[in-house]
Amino acid sequence: MPLVTTTIGALFVMRRGQSGPPLVCIHGAGGSARHWGLLLEPLAAVAQVYAVDLPGHGRSPAADGPITIAHYAQAISALHTALGLPPAIVLGHSMGGAIALQLAVDAPQMVAGLGLVGSAARLRVAPALLTGLAGDATARHEAITMLVHWLFSPAADPALIAEAAAEYAALDPAILLADLQACDGFDLRPQLAAIRCPALVVTGTDDKLTPPKLGAELAAGLGVAHHLLANVGHMPMLETPSQLSQRLRSWIKALAEEESLA
Repeated sequence: MPLVTTTIGALFVMRRGQSGPPLVCIHGAGGSARHWGLLLEPLAAVAQVYAVDLPGHGRSPAADGPITIAHYAQAISALHTALGLPPAIVLGHSMGGAIALQLAVDAPQMVAGLGLVGSAARLRVAPALLTGLAGDATARHEAITMLVHWLFSPAADPALIAEAAAEYAALDPAILLADLQACDGFDLRPQLAAIRCPALVVTGTDDKLTPPKLGAELAAGLGVAHHLLANVGHMPMLETPSQLSQRLRSWIKALAEEESLA
C-alpha cells in the first residue's frame, strides 16, 4: 500500500499476509511501524497485518489538531474505515496500547480483540523526561539518554540500545514530547469495565516504563490473564521477537477459531 488516504490525512501502512483476521499494529511514543518489523512475517502466517505510522511519525505526514490519545484513536478509526476492514484485532505497544484501549471505548464495533504489549490503563511519565525534552539541546540529550536506558532490560543486546539511542536522537523532539505529554494525560481506568472484547496483556519482567504491576492492573481491569516475558524490558518486539510473536500467534489463532465457531 504504502500511503492510505483517510479523512484525517494520509497514513503510511506496511501490509503483510493474505488471510486470517485483520490485525492493526500501533507503535509507541516516538516510534514507527518499523518497531514491528521483526514480527510482521510471523504474524502474517495467522492474520492480515497492517502496521501503521501514526500521523507525524515515520513516513506519515503530520495531521491537523492536537496530539492526544483520543485523536490518535480517531486516526486509527479513519484508517480502519478507509481500508474497509471488518472488526479488527488491534495490537498496541505502550502508547499504542493506550490508543487501542481508547478505540475499544470509542468505536467498539471496530475492535474484535486487543493485544496490549508493555502498556497500561494509566500512562504516567516521569516529570524529568517531560522537562528535559522541553529544554535546550543538552537537556534533550540527557532526557533521551534516560529514556533509552529505561526502554531495555539489562540483558538486552547492547546493539539494540545503541540503535535506539540513534533513532530517538534523530526524532523531532517536539513529536516525542507531545507523545509523552499525551501519555501522561491518559487515564482509562474508570472505563476498563466497559471494554468487552477479548484481550491479551503482555509485559516484560524488566519493564521500567510500564512495570509488571501496571500490566497486572490492566489485565485485572479487563478480566484477562497477565502474561509475563522473563528478562525482557519495555521493547519485547525488539528484545525477544520470536517469543512475543509465538504468544501473539497462539492467541490470534485461538481468537479466530472462537469467532469462526460463533
